[in-house]
Amino acid sequence: MLFKIPRLYDSHTHFIATGEFASGLRFESIRSLQDLQNLDRTKPGYYRQHWLVGFGWDERQWPVHEQPHKDLLDKVFPDIPVYFARMDGHSSWLNSAALKEMDLDSATGILTEKDHLRAWDHLPSFSKSQQRANILQACRTFNAAGFTHVRDLSCTESLWNMLCEVADAGDLTLAIEENFTSHDMNDFDSMLTAALAAKKQDRPLLRSKGIKVFYDGSLGSETALLSRPYNGERSGNQGRILWDIADIETMMKRTWAAGLEFSVHTIGDEAAHHIVQAARKISAQGAVGRLNLEHAQILRPETIQMMKPLHVRCHMQPCHWLSDRVWLMEKLRELYPYVFPWEALRLAQIPISFGCDSPVEPSSFWRNYLALEESPQARIRKFNGDITVVHAHPDKTFAPDCHSVIEDGVVKEVVFNGKRII
Repeated sequence: MLFKIPRLYDSHTHFIATGEFASGLRFESIRSLQDLQNLDRTKPGYYRQHWLVGFGWDERQWPVHEQPHKDLLDKVFPDIPVYFARMDGHSSWLNSAALKEMDLDSATGILTEKDHLRAWDHLPSFSKSQQRANILQACRTFNAAGFTHVRDLSCTESLWNMLCEVADAGDLTLAIEENFTSHDMNDFDSMLTAALAAKKQDRPLLRSKGIKVFYDGSLGSETALLSRPYNGERSGNQGRILWDIADIETMMKRTWAAGLEFSVHTIGDEAAHHIVQAARKISAQGAVGRLNLEHAQILRPETIQMMKPLHVRCHMQPCHWLSDRVWLMEKLRELYPYVFPWEALRLAQIPISFGCDSPVEPSSFWRNYLALEESPQARIRKFNGDITVVHAHPDKTFAPDCHSVIEDGVVKEVVFNGKRII
């Protein structure tokens, strides 16, 4: 199968983390205490200043008697702070030295959701040379996968400034959209100010789009907010929310009033329903703006119907089905018919874009294609739209002279700004 896609777009990425972890410490082959002890600690790409940083652990791959815990890390790294992010990007594993340096208290060293994200934000900054190298590595990673356009959900002021430098030097090989993440009301004002200031500095290949927040967690860690208990357990866990809905409404109104987009991480069906209800409520009060639902992995039919009057786009990652399929039906039970609702959204004429959630999943058009092809065998409603449309950047004026050719999973050609780069 051969595809020629204009403006091939990964609509949900964590850009700088993609560059960092492409050359940094990854956990695919680290699954035991012995593996940690054998780790080569001399590689500079593994460090942020004196902190050892890695990505990708999964407790299901570790022996029962060696489950992730700060005591395990303390045996191997008693003197340096260590921060390892879980493979879903919703938890982190720290040793005692790291907890002490961040003035955090945790009996296990495992931080989840907001605590995890705050710790990530307080890691030592990269040097300018490291940050520039990570940007260029991220560009290479996305280009190698065929992408010419990406949308980043993890921007900071320092990243924006360095992206401007790289763009002005003519070294960007991607058209990039940036969204600034707010973790609580204490940092919302500063993030909104940063996003607005960045908007005034837009470049031909670089755009500031708005604010992003996490409203719920993930299915793998059972923190995504569902309308029914996980695993069919009576009165069981239904996940959690990370924000008061009144604060969401306030931020949404202020972001829209500033002329920016508001993007919300919503994986569970109840999380998405809350956000759509909030958008309907403030829209009825006269607020108007663009809402992006990030992931939208489970949506009930009534939620989709409620979206119709809104300026909303759902950013979905079919590749998550490839990773989640082994446990998805067991976890969701009666909610399973509403998972990965790309066809229901298409029929309701709700705009959607596809992405990959790199580095949580590899950035890959082909994996998304395979997920769409294989998922109907697992009773996921078949997507009858055109993947080349939902994987193309919707703005034909943004770096327009770009296309990618992919045949049977192999990237054959990438043209960026009229120049062939692969």
